[in-house]
Amino acid sequence: MTAPPTLPSFADGVPPLNLSDAVVDKVGAMLAEENDPELRLRIFVTGGGCSGFQYGFAFDDAPKPDDHEVSRGGIRVLVDAMSLQYLVGAEIDYEESLEGSRFVIRNPNASSTCGCGSSFSV
Repeated sequence: MTAPPTLPSFADGVPPLNLSDAVVDKVGAMLAEENDPELRLRIFVTGGGCSGFQYGFAFDDAPKPDDHEVSRGGIRVLVDAMSLQYLVGAEIDYEESLEGSRFVIRNPNASSTCGCGSSFSV
């Protein structure tokens, strides 16, 4: 049995993730529709996709023991310790274009990404 990953330490006041204004606005609007003040946006990394790892997004109402929480503009984002090691320093954004709407992660830890931006390799 392997030990659970430990949370990395961060300098005081430095968030492990950067949330854009567009994310704060979009997630805030989505949470208002749900009318549940306990909901948080969960961002996670799983194996798969065309590049080896893929990003996932879901709403969650309770943090888990290994979660790190980032708050900005009234929204709360959860990232588990395993996923956080791949996401430290990433910018989370939300885009609307002719191709559709989507969350976008600009990840400085990714050595390559797929064309759609939803999977990456390290």
